[in-house]
Amino acid sequence: MTEPWFPELGPKWEASTAHKPSLVTIDIHSHVQVPAAAEAAAPFFRAEMDPRMQVQPEESTRYNRELRASIAEKFTDIDARIADMDLQGVDVQVLSIVPPQYHYWLDAENGPRNARLQNDRIAEMVRTRPDRFVGVANLPMDHPKAAAEELRRAHTELGFNGFAIGADVNGGDLDHRRFDPIWEVASELSLLAILHPHGWTEPRRMDDYYLINLVCMPLASTVAVSRMILGGVFERFSELQMLVVHGGGYLPFYFARTDHGYRFRPEARRHISRPPSEYLHELYFDTTVFRPEDVEYLVGEFGADRVLMGTDYPFDMGPTDPLGFLEGARLTQSQRDAIVGGNAARLLRIDTANRMA
Repeated sequence: MTEPWFPELGPKWEASTAHKPSLVTIDIHSHVQVPAAAEAAAPFFRAEMDPRMQVQPEESTRYNRELRASIAEKFTDIDARIADMDLQGVDVQVLSIVPPQYHYWLDAENGPRNARLQNDRIAEMVRTRPDRFVGVANLPMDHPKAAAEELRRAHTELGFNGFAIGADVNGGDLDHRRFDPIWEVASELSLLAILHPHGWTEPRRMDDYYLINLVCMPLASTVAVSRMILGGVFERFSELQMLVVHGGGYLPFYFARTDHGYRFRPEARRHISRPPSEYLHELYFDTTVFRPEDVEYLVGEFGADRVLMGTDYPFDMGPTDPLGFLEGARLTQSQRDAIVGGNAARLLRIDTANRMA
């Protein structure tokens, strides 16, 4: 057997340093894989379909390969996940598909079929342990009519009250009117959109130092949300609820520049009637921000009811002790309770009465 190139691979899950709260704790941001769906999609993939993966240097490629192999069971095995959740003090995980398996590049026949396969498997995991898991749907986003139909099915047949989307669709931006059927169904059924990027589609100058993830993940969300705001998506669909992972990217920390542009540049006022930050303040953000002070900022600027606990499990770019991390933030008890579980229960309509705490 070949020795691993990297002898130390993270992350490591150990017992939380925090006192477990009495309420049900919910991780809004975790990932699963559906191997059957990946196998079904593989024959249709060509490298040019995903340019964001072409710039990663060999060091990162090899590390990711070994890391994913070391945690492979955590993407699919219910017992392995629950063991880590118990260590973390997490009662419920919200299961969403890993971004590399969005499979937006599949055609109009195979895309909807693949998403259905993924969603049915996620629902199966939820049915196996309904006390510990909640599912959100993946959609064939490049085929908006079919995506809207699958979203409605996932809600009515599988009981999903949310869906995950990338920050772009094969390089196309989410402010395009062709995606309106999806926002219509989401608004009608009060379903939570969880925006999670899959890298960056313009990777020049991002090929070293793992910048393709370190910088480009929050950058992709920043661009996507900025375009949705300035493109009038939230103006047209005022009831659309959206959570942006990784703390919302960079925009929540630097929205004043966009507001300045709204005041002085006609291009920024073309599709909206209010300053951009007003729409931004109606979105939700998770706590994958790595500094307790940044959680404090999000709570102070947007309100504790707009912030939800997330881990990015089982990837290495998230906290392994989310409750311990949040103990470092200066929050009131009511704010903390909302963040670690109350907000997710409200948005995804999770009945916490029969779940562990």
